[in-house]
Amino acid sequence: MSQKETYTLCHTLMDSMHWQLMVIISKACKIIWFCSLHRKMKNDLRTMLQGVIGKSRGQLVQILYPKCNQQLDSWKCGFYVMCWIKTIIRAVITDDWNERFKSTSPIPEDTIRQIRQEWTAYLLQRWS
Repeated sequence: MSQKETYTLCHTLMDSMHWQLMVIISKACKIIWFCSLHRKMKNDLRTMLQGVIGKSRGQLVQILYPKCNQQLDSWKCGFYVMCWIKTIIRAVITDDWNERFKSTSPIPEDTIRQIRQEWTAYLLQRWS
């Protein structure tokens, strides 16, 4: 791994096409896992990450599962990931994950709509 301290990755399960968010803090040997269906990280992914992150430091990777918003439908997981990324970046969240993320309530429709509009505006500006 590089010397960068924190990595933010979107991860999708190919068998279910469900997006999840993984924040890797390599120096602390820590992974913060966000899933709008509240699923835990699969063992094969955990094992692979342990080999990549933990082995080089001689530590076990700690995985945190903060309370995060739970989706009620079957297609908005990508918007949930974008909302969490936006929250993490704007609030400069680097620790206290369990204190900062406490709500399991669904993300309100107006917030989803705002995320769509922001991305649409960005993409239109960028590529038109």
